[in-house]
Amino acid sequence: MREPITPLRIKAFVGAGVVVFVVAVAIVAAAVAWNARKVALNDSEAQATRFVAGAEVALNRSLLTVDVLLASMDELLNLSNTTAPWIDAESASQRLRGSTRQNLMVRYVALLDTTGKTMASSDPAGGALAVQLPAGFLESVLEQSVSTLMVSAPVVSFASSERVLYFARHLRLADNTRVAAVAELPVGALGAVLLQGVDISGLQVTLERAGGQLLLGVPGREEVIAPTLAPPLAELADLGQEWKAPARLTGDPALVVFRPILYQDLRISASIPLHEALSSWRDQRDAIGLTALVFVAMILAAGGLAFRYLDRLSQARVAIAQSKATLDQALESMVSGFLLLDKNNCVVQWNSQFEVIFPWLRGIIAPRLPFRAVIEETVKHHHPRLADEEHARWVEQRLLRQKQPQHEPHEQVYSNGRTIQITERTTPDGGLVISYHDVTALRRASAEIENLAFYDPLTNLPNRRLLMDRMQQAIASSARSGQYGALLFLDLDHFKTLNDTRGHEVGDMLLRQVAQRLKTCVRREDTVARLGGDEFVVMLSDLSASSEEAGAHVRRVGEKILRKLNVPYTLGGHAHHSTPSIGATLMGGAIQSSVDLLKQADIAMYQVKSQGRNALCFFDPQMQISISLRAQLEADLQAALTARQFVLHYQPQFHLDGRMVGAEGLIRWQHPERGLVAPGAFIGVAEESELIVPMGHWVLRTACEQLAAWQGNPRLQHLQLSVNVSARQFRQRDFVARVVEVLRETGARPHLLKLELTESLVLDNVDDTIAKIGTLKTKGVRFSVDDFGTGYSSLAYLTRLPLDQLKIDQSFVHNLGVRHTDDVIVQTILGMARNLELDVIAEGVETEAQKKLLAQYGCTYFQGYLMGRPVPVAELEALLEPAATTAEDLDMPR
Repeated sequence: MREPITPLRIKAFVGAGVVVFVVAVAIVAAAVAWNARKVALNDSEAQATRFVAGAEVALNRSLLTVDVLLASMDELLNLSNTTAPWIDAESASQRLRGSTRQNLMVRYVALLDTTGKTMASSDPAGGALAVQLPAGFLESVLEQSVSTLMVSAPVVSFASSERVLYFARHLRLADNTRVAAVAELPVGALGAVLLQGVDISGLQVTLERAGGQLLLGVPGREEVIAPTLAPPLAELADLGQEWKAPARLTGDPALVVFRPILYQDLRISASIPLHEALSSWRDQRDAIGLTALVFVAMILAAGGLAFRYLDRLSQARVAIAQSKATLDQALESMVSGFLLLDKNNCVVQWNSQFEVIFPWLRGIIAPRLPFRAVIEETVKHHHPRLADEEHARWVEQRLLRQKQPQHEPHEQVYSNGRTIQITERTTPDGGLVISYHDVTALRRASAEIENLAFYDPLTNLPNRRLLMDRMQQAIASSARSGQYGALLFLDLDHFKTLNDTRGHEVGDMLLRQVAQRLKTCVRREDTVARLGGDEFVVMLSDLSASSEEAGAHVRRVGEKILRKLNVPYTLGGHAHHSTPSIGATLMGGAIQSSVDLLKQADIAMYQVKSQGRNALCFFDPQMQISISLRAQLEADLQAALTARQFVLHYQPQFHLDGRMVGAEGLIRWQHPERGLVAPGAFIGVAEESELIVPMGHWVLRTACEQLAAWQGNPRLQHLQLSVNVSARQFRQRDFVARVVEVLRETGARPHLLKLELTESLVLDNVDDTIAKIGTLKTKGVRFSVDDFGTGYSSLAYLTRLPLDQLKIDQSFVHNLGVRHTDDVIVQTILGMARNLELDVIAEGVETEAQKKLLAQYGCTYFQGYLMGRPVPVAELEALLEPAATTAEDLDMPR
């Protein structure tokens, strides 16, 4: 009776079949691999034999060309009919170069005498080339009984730092003297000849002597002295062509094939290491083995299917458990809160971050908990005082939104200030996945970025960008409603002085306090902005439909601001008084751009500055016209400087005896359309725009050129010229250097040049003034104080300044004999000048009575319309001779 087939027996049968098939596959694979090995060795042996045969032919041909080249030197240079002294090294070298160019392998050929000295060479160095042959090689060549080609051991060339071989044979001169013809060949060039472009994996090629001395090896070796290979090739002949001989360069087991060549017992050998010959076979072996393994794997896989079938269900259960653990770990590592609801809106799963975001739900959240309970607990936590009806309404609204989930996230801001971004997505089974992401820090950062973009970081007031935006809105609103608004432009008086004297930190403290006070002066709907520096703008909106009422309201606000900002400030423990200048303009009545409105308020503010500061001024359209005209005048002055439209007129100065002693140079503008323009129409603008500096330099140079022109005229060479110097010009760092340069370039005599400084200029910086005047005084330049008597400290500084002259201001001269105080001032100035040994000249003398009084008081120099008006230089020169002639006939000077 047959035994039943049990699962165990089935497994034994399958196992035996697997073993049989595996053994069969292994035997077949081994037989195929062994046969492939034999084929690979035979192919490599054939390659080596063919290569050596070809290399022998190529090398014999190459060396033969070198031998012919060396042997032909006898005929080329006619050596057999020449002796050493007759050889022209330069001519011979040139012939050798022409002959050598036909052989690309040869670096150069040279003709050496018995001492090794170069007699001629194809190298560009010619006879000066130093040929460094291996020791004893030259002697061996010259000692040959029969001239044959000899090859040296490889050496390193001093010229090219390459390994080279020298080929040589001896030649005879007419006197039977022997010389050596030598050719230098790079080892690399011979290596290329040997390889013939053949690519045999692992091939080692040598050129060696019968005794084993290596001349050339590929791949190259770096020994300085050529080694002797062992064993010699003759001993390898006994082994035959077997794969047991040592490779010539590495000594690895290899097949070595060699053949002799034509010259000096040289041999060529080719070695193919065994491991290189079998490299392709190893790939075949691996492929055979891989194929066998695949078959074995297929056999084993087929057998294993039966054994693994019953285990697959248990393995699937394990995999599911592992996947669930991985998912739980991923949920716990999320930075967002996660909540999963089923189709009945009950909690299925959540992560720990959910409890971090909503800590009040800890201990409450649980599987199967209705989501309504979660919402109700959240409302209780954030709105504990909310009425029950409001509480229920809030919960229903939240659940209603949940019934229509949006893929786009929405945000909720809770009572603790945190902002939570909520994203809801449905699941395939009708449930809901809700993620909660805390974006509080992100929203705060966004708010801070917006604040930096639209608010001043120092005062936290709106900046220019936000102000311009609000102004656009206010202008549009005013056009619709008919209500007027206003702009007030504030600038703190002398703020730069505070910054320079007490530092920017104190200045910042003042700006912050000003900002706080300004905000207390306006309504909530008004805007206070900081434009930068010490400039503030107050924008008032919806004042009145009447421009008069709106203007009155603006004035009240402006006066309130003035009172507030005039209260002393406490800055770093010290009291400080600061005042503002305020310009105002109305918005409304017509569409205006925000830029124009700001410009109007700015113009009005500068009007306050020009009138003394600490006041309020409304914009007048006439101000804009004045500003435009002023800007045009400044541009015209700049063009006038470039076009040389200025001229110099001279007002004569006389001594009491009637002699003309000098003149004052006064600038005039020869305008192409307006004619001659007096300085009063443009000097003020020039001073404020700093054009006064190049203008003053032009006046100085023109006056010095005139002084130089008068030096050759006996009637004019004694005249002095006075030139007015502005404060800006005098305060230039290079003022002294420029004056000295002008005197040197023009050749004017310095003692005839008088620079007139105003009293206020001298008082501005006495030490700097003394230093500059003192330097120029050493050069001979004279100085006069113009408008003397109008300052506040005249007596205090006169003793310190190295002056030459005082000029009585014409305001005192005009009232002589009319106002007693002016007579006293003039007498005081003249007495003081006599004590200080200073000259005095009175300007603005227009009547004989004024001149007589001045002469009576002791004045000896005069200038004014009585003696002469400012005239061109030609008219001034015409006045000189009559003035000198009549002076002799008059008892009283004019």
